[in-house]
Parts: sequence; C-alpha cells; structure tokens
Amino acid sequence: MIETGRPHRRFGRLRAAAQCGALPFVLLIPFVYWNLLWTPPWKISRETTFITEPLTRDGKRVDYFAALERELYPPQMKTDDNGYRLIVRALGDARTDGTEKLLTDQTYEKLGLDPTTKPVLSYIESNEFLRTYCKTKGISEEKAEEWENKLDKPWTLDDFPMMEPWLQQNGPALDMLATAVRKSTYCIPLVRSNEDATFVEILVPGEMQRTRSFARSAAHRASYRIGTGDVDGAMDDVITCERLGRHTESQSTLVARLVGIAVEGIAVSRSIATGKSQPSKEQLQRFQRELDQLPPRPSMERSVLSERYYVLDVLQGMAAERQSLTAILSTYRHSEESDTGIAAYVSVDWNTVMSRVNARYDDWEHEQALRPWTLLSPSSLFIGARSRRVADLVTDFHIPVLPATCEAIRRACCTDNLRRIALAMLMYEREHGALPPAYSVDANNRPLHSWRVLLLPYLDEKDLFAKLRLDEPWDSQHNRRFHGASVPIYQCPSAALRPGQTTYSVIVGEKTAFRGGQGRCLADLGVNTVLVVEREQMRSGGEPGQTVCWMDPMSELSQSIALGGINRRNEDVSGVGSPHPGGLIVSLRDGSVQYVSDAIELSSFQALIEGTANEFPY
Repeated sequence: MIETGRPHRRFGRLRAAAQCGALPFVLLIPFVYWNLLWTPPWKISRETTFITEPLTRDGKRVDYFAALERELYPPQMKTDDNGYRLIVRALGDARTDGTEKLLTDQTYEKLGLDPTTKPVLSYIESNEFLRTYCKTKGISEEKAEEWENKLDKPWTLDDFPMMEPWLQQNGPALDMLATAVRKSTYCIPLVRSNEDATFVEILVPGEMQRTRSFARSAAHRASYRIGTGDVDGAMDDVITCERLGRHTESQSTLVARLVGIAVEGIAVSRSIATGKSQPSKEQLQRFQRELDQLPPRPSMERSVLSERYYVLDVLQGMAAERQSLTAILSTYRHSEESDTGIAAYVSVDWNTVMSRVNARYDDWEHEQALRPWTLLSPSSLFIGARSRRVADLVTDFHIPVLPATCEAIRRACCTDNLRRIALAMLMYEREHGALPPAYSVDANNRPLHSWRVLLLPYLDEKDLFAKLRLDEPWDSQHNRRFHGASVPIYQCPSAALRPGQTTYSVIVGEKTAFRGGQGRCLADLGVNTVLVVEREQMRSGGEPGQTVCWMDPMSELSQSIALGGINRRNEDVSGVGSPHPGGLIVSLRDGSVQYVSDAIELSSFQALIEGTANEFPY
C-alpha cells in the first residue's frame, strides 16, 4: 500500500521549520522601523515646548520671539521714559550701514519713531578717533595702543592735545547718553528678518557693540575730567557708565547680561580720588547716593527663561524641518566619522528630546554634565534612549553657561562691595583726617574693634553701630552678641559664609596703608595703593580656611603673609586669595576697584601693597 500522505506531512514540517527560522527576521522589521526609521509626530505641549502660545501664523510652531517680547517690553516702550528711544532718535539705529533697512524700520516702529527722522547728533568712539588720528599722522599701531591704554588713567589735553576735537564734538552725545540712562526704562527692541528666524538672529550685535563703545567713551571722558580736577563731572560719567551697564544687564539675552557686567567693570575701574583731584565728603556722599539709586540687577530666572527659549527655539526648528541626527551632532559637537555616518540613517523622537531638555532646565542649578556618548553604544538602538542622549548633548552644551553667568554676577557684586568699602574709607578720611586704623585701641594701646566696625556709619549701618559699645573690647559680654550680625557688604557672594564671617581684609605693615592702631593720611599714599583685599577661604585639598569674624580686630593679614602670593592655599596660614577663578579683587586708594591675576609678579604685587606702583599692572 502506498502512503500518499507522508510526503505532504514531511513538506509541512519543513515549511513550519522555515517559518520559525524566519520569525526573528519578521519581528526585526517593526523594531528597525519604530526605533531607527520612524519619526514620531512632534507635539506642542507644556512638557515639550514649555509654553503653548503664542504661535506662528501657520499655527505649527511656538513663537518664542513674540513670547520674549511679551515678557520684555514695558508700557513705556514708545514714550520718552524709555531712554533707549532717546538714543535712537538722536543718533539713529546701530545698523548705520543701511544694509538691514527691514530691521532698522522694525526698531523705529517698536519705539514709536518715524524711520525717516534724521539723527541730530554725531558720535565717534574715543579709541576710534585716536586710531584714525594716528593713521593720518603715520603713527605706529603700537604707539596708538599705548595711547589708548593711557586714556584709561587720568589725563589732560597737555597729555593728548589731539583729543580736544573729540571732546568738543562728542560731548553732546555723551550728555544725551547720561540723560537716557537716567530714565526709568531702557529697553532695546528685538528685531528679526522674518517669522522663522531663530534666537540666533536677535542678539542685536550692533547694539552690544555700541553699548561697549559708549562705555569706553564715557569712561575716557571721566578720566579726562578727573585729570583736570572736575570731580563732579567725572563722577557723573562713571554713574552714566554704571547705569548703562545695569540697563544692558536687564535686556533679554545672556550675551547682553555679560556685556552689561563688563560695562560695569569699566566703570568701577575709574579713579575718582587722585592726587590732583580729591573729592570732598559731600561729593563722596552724592556719589554714594547715586550708586544706591542704580537700577536693580535682574533676577537670574529671567536669564534662564531667555536661554531656555533660545534652546527650545533651535530644537523646534530642527523638529519642524525634520532634520536628521547628523544636523544635531554637527551643531553641538565634533563627531566621530562613524557616529556621523550612522546618524544619517536613524531617527529622533523630538518629543522626548524637548521634554528632557525642559526637565534639565527646571533643575539647572543642580545639573552636572553627563559622560560623552557614542551612537555605537547598544542602547542607542532604541529611539527613547537615543533621544534622551541627544537632549543631554544639547543641555551639556548650553547649561554650563548659566552657572558661569552666576559667578560673573557674584563677582560683580563682590566688586560693588569693595568699591563701597573704599568709598567709606575715603569718607572716613575726609571726616577724621586719616584712614581708619586697622583696629581701634584703648588707653593702654590694646586692640578694641576692627576697621569694619569703624566704617559702619558710612555703609548705611548706623543702627548696628549704635548698638555696639566702642569703649569695650570686641569680644566683651555685650559686644559678643553681635559677632553673628549680618553685614552683607562685608561678604563676598561667591564665598560660603555664615552670618558674621567675612573674607575682606586690610594688609598691615610698616609700608602698607594700615599700621595697626594708627590711621594714615591719603596724601601719604600712592594712587595705586591697595586698601582692601580678599582673603582665602579654602585651603589646599578643599579644607576650610581660617574663619574671620567681621568684628575681630586682630584678624588682618600681615604684609609678609600677603607677599607669599595669591591663592597659594597654604595649609597653615590663610593668605591673600579669593573664590573667583584666577585671582582676586582689590580696592585702591583712588577709589577704583581692580582685578589682580594670581599670575602677577611678586614685585608688582608688592608695589601695589606698598603704594609705589606708578601704574596698575593689568
């Protein structure tokens, strides 16, 4: 009997076996599609785009530009209470070459000005004027640069007779600037070439360049005025520079904020008390009142919001244009060729990318950069893991700018503290005929109180000063109660200090500005004499340094310790140094504040301590 069914059964078994062997390949197809090829639809939501309106005209994208305008523009934008409006009306838009008429017209429209209005004032920066003069006269670039640096110090027309036309021609523009920055509002409009333009195109580089130019010119006129004995005029120019910096900080971007801080740095480096021009007590008090009335620094939250908008705007553009991973890698890092080749063939879930970017910005203060990654990692085969890594790549590129900006702000605040302390010392000298001693003494020449206590009435701390018993030692039963008093001006914001601690000290020695219990006259000190320095808070290995109570009269640095160097992190002695990277901030006898690099030559630092330096060693 022939078994006709057996061959059919054998064929069925072979077919089943073949199907089982092909199953993994069949399952691999959807895996490859969903994880490597498919791009999920991009969504506008609170989790992905952070804000959901306003939208662009087509309704497909969030208009971050319009959102920032809504956050930034004050009600006085189109009135003369907006100081920047006065500048544009008098000098025109910063885009003076006429190649960006569309952007210029936007500026005028947003300020409520007629774009056909002609500028009524002319302006040229002091350095540019000097360089043009040198080029016309065949003077070398090296000599021109030397002269530019000398304009930063007190000067007269005897020193630079060629600058007389500059003073005459640009005086009205600088006076107008002084009026503009004293207005209640100073807002620079944002402009863009079209609705699809990203934040990269709204940083207004022309305005930032003109802001720096204004600051340099105002500072150079201040140096001229102090050189000719016009103390009030010099102070006015310094305040103009200060207010310009504060207003610039309040604009929308981190770039503007950093430019504003730099402008303030130009202001605080000006001399206001040279040998020829000693301000009176009344002039110093007026200057202090002007400083008290400076616009407040904007919150860091506003800067973070602007930066978040910037990053999300870039990612939104990539998502809308369905750009490949190659575009991201080429934007945010120099990729390996293998990564770049693979990136051209894999997809990204933009919802995951933007959600993770948002989450990291929500907690940016505690963020740390993650380890570099490669697409050759096995987990990168999964679209979720790959997209999260893309988000980390983007934020690791942008977020470190935020803590760096915070340190720049803290350093600026520390500079403000040291300038106020220097002014207080000058006012003390005007009233008492000498600087405060490093410490007061009793009838038996025993130390009683620190110079910091003696300066309280000049630092708006009269109430605290009235509570202290100056005829008792600083650590008497009564005075001990104030060891932990909060005196913010004596604390560097970058230093981790408890109330009552300080990192500001004077240097005590026979050749310094301070000789223990005896105060010295300003007339006996060189212009570039150090008054107050920062002291180390941390020792080598990150161990805490010496804790200094603000009332302690015996906590100052000796000249021998100071000459040991800056930021030396000695294990046994707390010396000269600061938490600011690369050096420390000092206040000088001329009322200016300067940054001293820790790479300064010892002889140059010694000259500053002893007041024998003819020039500040930048």
